[in-house]
Amino acid sequence: MLAELRANGQIVVTYSTADGDGPVDYPANPNGSTADIAGICNPQGTIFGLMPHPEDHIFPEQHPRYARGERGNLGLSLFVQGVRYAAEV
Repeated sequence: MLAELRANGQIVVTYSTADGDGPVDYPANPNGSTADIAGICNPQGTIFGLMPHPEDHIFPEQHPRYARGERGNLGLSLFVQGVRYAAEV
């Protein structure tokens, strides 16, 4: 299955370290997914399945460690870019 996903270009996003170098272990790959896969799509590219939940960080207050000074607001750009791409196709 992994070879098929790669051959069809269906691996959309993967977990990575901050510097982009491997290996990717916890916490960079929080669920231990095979090949560090975070999201895949169907062969047509019209359906996207994503394991992390970027929507839970649209507002800074939604970050689970907000009270400790950490902020979110990183997930919205994924959705914005998806809508822009869909409008162009």
